[in-house]
Amino acid sequence: MLNDRYTVKYYGWLVIMDVTDQGLRRPVKVARLKQPGRQGPEMELLDPHIIWASEGKFTLAGFERVKNEEGKAVEFAQSWLCALDFRPPEEPDGSRNVRPMR
Repeated sequence: MLNDRYTVKYYGWLVIMDVTDQGLRRPVKVARLKQPGRQGPEMELLDPHIIWASEGKFTLAGFERVKNEEGKAVEFAQSWLCALDFRPPEEPDGSRNVRPMR
């Protein structure tokens, strides 16, 4: 969950991985927030670092990349306040004990 007092809460799965960045021409670590049922681009943080962690919360700091009016990529410093949700995920109705068909 991404949250602070000024923004809306975003729920989803946080994935941190290495990718190849064509603009920087080098491998880059990225943090992506994948949201269930949401189509379109994911929220992404480049070169994330954990700045603070305590009691199931942590702050990731890095850079967000957006395109300006001229269509050029612009990066700016950004941090995400993340909170872990320890509740088990909800199962869709009727999905228990179901085997795939052959």
